[in-house]
Amino acid sequence: MKKSKIFSVIMFLALAPMLYHADYVTEGARYGLLLWYNSVVPALFPFMVLSGLIVSGGGVQILMEPVYRLLRPFLPITKDGCYVLVSGLLCGYPMGAKTCADFVRDGQITEHEGRFLMAICNHPSPMFVLGYVYPFFAEFLPVWQLLICIYAPVILLAFIAKKVYQHSDHSNPNKKKGSERISNTRSNINPVKANEERNIRKKSADETILSSIEILCKIGGYLVLFSIVIVFLRHAAWIPTPIRLALIGGMEMTTGIRELTASLPFLPAFISSIAALTFGGLSGIFQTKAVIANSSDSDAGPSSNEKKAGLSIRPYIFWKLIHAALSAGVAFFLCIMLQ
Repeated sequence: MKKSKIFSVIMFLALAPMLYHADYVTEGARYGLLLWYNSVVPALFPFMVLSGLIVSGGGVQILMEPVYRLLRPFLPITKDGCYVLVSGLLCGYPMGAKTCADFVRDGQITEHEGRFLMAICNHPSPMFVLGYVYPFFAEFLPVWQLLICIYAPVILLAFIAKKVYQHSDHSNPNKKKGSERISNTRSNINPVKANEERNIRKKSADETILSSIEILCKIGGYLVLFSIVIVFLRHAAWIPTPIRLALIGGMEMTTGIRELTASLPFLPAFISSIAALTFGGLSGIFQTKAVIANSSDSDAGPSSNEKKAGLSIRPYIFWKLIHAALSAGVAFFLCIMLQ
C-alpha cells in the first residue's frame, strides 16, 4: 500500500510539467501513436494472429520436430519450448514472452521451462533490424556484422541460463524429478494425444484477433507514455548530453537508436544502439510485463494472471541487461578487429 501511495504522489507531481508543457505531451503522444500505427501494428498483428491459430490448431508439435531435434542435445526444452524460441526470434518483442506465458498457463510447458525460456526468447525481429536499424549503419559495416552482434550472444546467454536454472533445479529434487518426468513424457507421446491430454482450449479466429488487439492496445499505451517522457528529456538542456542520450536510449529503443545515431560518432553510436536494441528499453520491459500478465480470463486481475503464469519480470530484466552487455562487447570487439 505504501508503494502505491508513493507512486500516486509521483504521478500527481508529474501533472505540473505536463500542464506547463502541454505541447511536449502532444508531440510525444503523436509520435508514439504514429510509431505504434506505422511500425508495431504491421509488424506484430499478423504474426500474433497466425501464431494463435497455429497453436489452437495443434500443429506446434509437428512443425517444431526439426527444430527440436537440432536443439535437444544443447538446450533443456520441449517442442513447445522450441516454438516459443522461434516465435520470439521471428516476430520480435514481445511475442516471445507472450507465447511463453500463454504456454505456461495452458500447461504446454512447465513453469521451470518457462523461466528458462524467458531468458532467451524475447528479441528484436530480423525484419525490424534490417528495415529500421541497419540503414543507420549501412555505410559503415556489412549486415552480417550487425546480426552477429545481436543474435550471437544469445547462444552464450542460453548456456549461462541453462547452468543457472539447472542449479536451481538441483536444489529442489522433487521439482527436478517432476520436470524430467513431464519432459520425457511430452517428447515420447503422440503429438495429437499430447494436445488432448493437455486439454488446450481451441480459440476461434475472432477470439484470437480480439486477444491480439487487446495486447496491441497495451503496447500502444506504453509507447505513447514513454514517447512523452522522451520528448521531455530531449528538451531538458540542463541534463548533460551523454546522460540524456543514455536515458533516451534506455527508455524506448526505436527513438533511442535514432537519437544516438544522430548525436554520436559511429563507434559509440553503434555500441550504444546495439545495447539499447538488445535491452529493449523500459518501454519494452513494460510491454513484456503486460503480455506475461495478460490472460483470456477477463475476470481475473493482472496480479492473479501473472501469478498463474508463474513468470516474473525481475529475472527477465536481469537477463536483458546481460544480453545488452554481451552484445555491446561483441560490437566493440568486431568494430576494433575489422577496422
